[in-house]
Amino acid sequence: MIWPFRKNRLKKPVTRTRIFAWALLICSIMGVIQMPLPLEDLWRGMRNQMRARPADQSVIVVAIDDKTAKALGNDTYSRRFNADLLDRVFAAGAKRIYFDEAFSKPQDAEGDELFAKALNRHQGRVFSGAMYFRNQQSGEREAILPLPMFQGTTIRSLNGAATPFSLSAELVFADSFGGQRVPSVSADIAGRTGEVGERYRPDWTIQVKSVPTISLIDILQGKVPAERLRGKDLLVGVTTEQSFDFVQVYGQGWFPGVYVHAVGAQTLKEGHPIKAGWVPPMLVAALFSIALLRSRSRRAANAILLLGVALGLVVPFVLDKYLISADYLSAFLMFGIVAYRSATLREITEARLKNAGSQLPNLSALRQEPMAEVRPIIAMRIRNYAAVCSSFEASVEDELIKELARRLSLPSSDNTFYQAEDVLYWLGPTLSTDELHDHLAGLARLIESHFELRGRKVDIHVAFGVDIDLARNVGNRIGRALLAADNAAAKHQLVQFNSTASDEDAAWELSLMSELDAAIDAGDIWIAYQPQFDLRTDQITGAEALVRWQHPTRGAISPEAFVLPAESHNRIKRLTFYVLEQAARSVRPLLATNPDFRLSVNMSASLLEQPQLPAHIAQVLIATGFPAANLTLEVTESAPFSEHNIVATNLSGISAIGIDLSIDDYGTGNATLEYLRSVPCQEIKIDRRFVGGLVSNASDMLLVESTIELAHGLGRRVIAEGIEDPETLEMLRAIGCDMAQGYYLAKPMALDGLEALLDTDTQPKAA
Repeated sequence: MIWPFRKNRLKKPVTRTRIFAWALLICSIMGVIQMPLPLEDLWRGMRNQMRARPADQSVIVVAIDDKTAKALGNDTYSRRFNADLLDRVFAAGAKRIYFDEAFSKPQDAEGDELFAKALNRHQGRVFSGAMYFRNQQSGEREAILPLPMFQGTTIRSLNGAATPFSLSAELVFADSFGGQRVPSVSADIAGRTGEVGERYRPDWTIQVKSVPTISLIDILQGKVPAERLRGKDLLVGVTTEQSFDFVQVYGQGWFPGVYVHAVGAQTLKEGHPIKAGWVPPMLVAALFSIALLRSRSRRAANAILLLGVALGLVVPFVLDKYLISADYLSAFLMFGIVAYRSATLREITEARLKNAGSQLPNLSALRQEPMAEVRPIIAMRIRNYAAVCSSFEASVEDELIKELARRLSLPSSDNTFYQAEDVLYWLGPTLSTDELHDHLAGLARLIESHFELRGRKVDIHVAFGVDIDLARNVGNRIGRALLAADNAAAKHQLVQFNSTASDEDAAWELSLMSELDAAIDAGDIWIAYQPQFDLRTDQITGAEALVRWQHPTRGAISPEAFVLPAESHNRIKRLTFYVLEQAARSVRPLLATNPDFRLSVNMSASLLEQPQLPAHIAQVLIATGFPAANLTLEVTESAPFSEHNIVATNLSGISAIGIDLSIDDYGTGNATLEYLRSVPCQEIKIDRRFVGGLVSNASDMLLVESTIELAHGLGRRVIAEGIEDPETLEMLRAIGCDMAQGYYLAKPMALDGLEALLDTDTQPKAA
């Protein structure tokens, strides 16, 4: 079976730096392209509604409304009525008058002449509009200016812009017409200056409906008292329903454009609006995000989160009051992303530091506890844990542990208890050895006295181990405390202390398996790969995965020192499957350029008697995506291939998956022809003890040569291990050996070394 190739890289662990970097990058891009602007306008509009206020009545809109249009014929009436309007309002004491119109086209000659004369009479107090529009055909900006006959009026810019989805509107401080700087209507009314083309956002807390409005026809008909106009600035603009000059602001609906200038004028009178943009809020959000990600306690994180949310809600209202307009949503989103991801990361981290059942902290949490470096570490082994748990029909493990922790929690102490299966750890008080012994004896009496579990009285037997050697690292002290507890249990003692250097080697031997489990959990177990060469092509065709242990305090530990003990202590299954999974996951990407590359993994003979072994192996292959056809499992010649039916079943199941079997250390056991014929293997691996004497020992030469001939006759390939010189290599090639591995060809190496070796054009024949 050939499995389709898919490159599979190990996922990098999520880090706080990566969370911050991605959130900052994504939200900064959103800020640059102003993607949240419509939502910003909605949020700004809601704030404006909460602070809604009336206009200050200093600017009056003279409306060319439906009533005026009806009385004068339409809203493009003769300009003689504008001349009459000027005379009337200035006679009433009006300060200035601004037309929301450019007067760029002639109407009736008589009316235009009368209006021009009126402009000259009131020169300096009358302002007409000027604006730019985009020519649909040329695409150029073209100016709309008053006719030459109306030069008695001074122009003021009417330019403005609506935001996306027409949720708000902006004005400019000034524009340039014919090379001359021209203030906007609103800036001129307020007496403010600004850069040409610089936009500002009017304060839309000012309600448009509160701007004082007088119908133009009422002024022409003398219905408006002079005191209403005296000292006022007037804005004349079309407000009929047929007009196309309407603007929308969220919360205020649609209204005629002339009111934008009125609201803008009042805004500029009250201050100089500032557009801060998205960068300042993003910088503040970045600082809060960094503080949140650097916080180590949930309490500190919650405090930062609450402060950030509070500022995010309050600051916009404060800045709005001072006419500082900023875009906050990109910053809010960034802080929200960081807050959510840091919370999930913290939950994952905390989950890794807890026992899944009892929810008590585990040994990883104990290793991170700073006080563990300065206080005794106590390990309490529950000697009859299995007997107690198995005596109940339902699971009671978690209830048992929690009840023990409750009883151990003295009112005067604040101990935290750490669980590792049937062992509880905690930090003891700083007492003398005798006092600490008495203290633990008292705790034992509390545990053993009337202990009930689900209504049943239960006898609990415990043993305490204590490590008080503060000079050692915490991880080592945890193992020493456990070793002392196991020693106490083995000797039927209540308490044993482990504090001297003389028992280091003994402690290591007794805690070896616990250390091995911890090493697997901590990632101290790693895989070395020794290349295997095809003797016909001199190319690397595979590699054997070899387990290595780099202990944090003892350094490199020989495989012989822990593999055999793992077999004898029933820990070999976890170790083997750890090696299989890690090697398969790591080597999988190499198959992209080396599709025939084979991975060899040692399989303990004892595992062949394990039920469902093929299924467990298949699960690993599925999880890692490693093809079964590229895997070889090596088992020793002394394995009981034919003694148990389950072994034969497992071997058949492994073969059915498509995995090759190799008889390792061939020549050291008691193989027979029937043995070789019946075992479903595809490979025979000749032991180094025979390969090493190949050149000098005729008997070894005869044995190896006959083995190769026999294996080939049975359709097996042959690999020789332990090649340490060129003479042996050439002799193996001469007698027809298929493959070889050894220090002369290549030493065991880390994965990156194997990758580099595979990438070279010419592969070396020696280490």
